[in-house]
Parts: sequence; structure tokens; C-alpha cells
Amino acid sequence: MQVTIQSTGVKLNKELKTKIERKLQFTLSKVEPYIITILINLMSTNDTRGIANIHCQLTLAIANQSNVVIEDTQMDLECVLDRVLQKASRMIERLVFNP
Repeated sequence: MQVTIQSTGVKLNKELKTKIERKLQFTLSKVEPYIITILINLMSTNDTRGIANIHCQLTLAIANQSNVVIEDTQMDLECVLDRVLQKASRMIERLVFNP
């Protein structure tokens, strides 16, 4: 499984990158054999009130399936990652185990 993490407006240091990769391993471990590549794109955005949010777009290439794209926006980086990864895990389980 190849993982690529990109960021725009979000400071992505080595510690944060390692933390994201650990979260990926933990959350997607059950469906990891079916995942070919993962692309995580983190972007800092402002809502209509000027409040900074983190937008996360997760793109998964799954064996014998079309790519899956999951997006979410939250104020907290940890929260948005957890939500996107949980959605991804559920979606992959549905695609792979319940065709």
C-alpha cells in the first residue's frame, strides 16, 4: 500500500506525517490487502465567517474497483482525519465484503 500525503496551508512536519500514517495503519488494517494506493490531501480553508477549517480529501485506489474519494471539513485536524478514515473503512468494507 503506497501512501502519499499532500498539504496546502497545513504545516506537515515529520511527526504529523508519522501520526497520520499510524492512523491509516490502525483504521484501515482490516481492509489493507484490498488497497493499492492512498492519497491524502489536507487544505486549510476559511468558512463564510472567516473561521479556519481543515478540509481533508482521501482518495483510495482499491483492487478491482473504481477509486473512492471521501471528503470532510472540520476545525480540528485530528477530528477530520478520524472522520475521513472511519468513512473510508466502512465504505471499503461495503465494497469488498458485500459486492
